[in-house]
Amino acid sequence: MQPVDPATLYSLPQVVGVARLAPYLAAQGGDAAEAVRLYTWNIEASAALLGAYAALEVGLRNAIHDQLSVCFGRPDWWHAAPLTIPDLDQIAEAETYLTQRRGAGTWGEGHVVAELKTSFWEGLLVNRYHAALWEKGLDRAFPNYTGRRADLRLRMERLRLLRNRAAHHEPIHARDLTVDHRYMCELAGFVSADLEMWIMSHSRLPGVIAGRSDTVAGARPSRF
Repeated sequence: MQPVDPATLYSLPQVVGVARLAPYLAAQGGDAAEAVRLYTWNIEASAALLGAYAALEVGLRNAIHDQLSVCFGRPDWWHAAPLTIPDLDQIAEAETYLTQRRGAGTWGEGHVVAELKTSFWEGLLVNRYHAALWEKGLDRAFPNYTGRRADLRLRMERLRLLRNRAAHHEPIHARDLTVDHRYMCELAGFVSADLEMWIMSHSRLPGVIAGRSDTVAGARPSRF
């Protein structure tokens, strides 16, 4: 089915919500048709961003997990690493959840890795873990990175917060998404050139960004 111009769906503003559309209406100078199209484009851009981020997130957490497994000589490295109580609590919550959902003895370290939030992995790069984790070998999870650990963590935080906005249906149209996409690709490249190429060659986000003006004008249909 071909996409219908959302500006012709006259009840859509009420369905979406006047308050939710307000930022889009303001961005388009009060043009209601353009506002609804921009809202639709925002959904499309968010979906494309989440796809690229999904590939990045899996690559990041696996690289960190693999390297810390080497550093501490065991796949459940979190039971040997000097983690803080809050971080250990996140591990315990993941393990408890897996036992309740899957049953004792039916899950492994990979399941724990998948259950932990992105903020957990980002948190392993904070200052308090510099000597205990980063200098111990965590830096080797990013073999193509030569900068400061703190700058790497800030880049991870920026992209995580953007991902959260997209996942919670918030506006991302005012951001420079081209820069955000470049940051995602560069961060992937710090881990693996192949991970970077995978994201660069599969991500729909650059095309969505390029089509924004035509979408808002009604000349390009958007899909999400």
